[in-house]
Amino acid sequence: MDFLLVGIGLWGLLILGGLLFLFGLWKKSWLAHFFSGLTLLVPAIILATQKGIFILFILLPFIAFGFAVSEKR
Repeated sequence: MDFLLVGIGLWGLLILGGLLFLFGLWKKSWLAHFFSGLTLLVPAIILATQKGIFILFILLPFIAFGFAVSEKR
């Protein structure tokens, strides 16, 4: 049961981060991009520890933080 809750939490954070990222693009909100990066940070670290192409998941929060910095300026 614990593994199921971890999976639901991981997918929940990924979906919430994606929705916040899209909201930030729609409203041009740097704060939404910042919170999207924070939300995607935990799943990205977990998925980046796997072998193969999953290492690219660590780029997701940095992309969101980059959008936040560009919108802030």
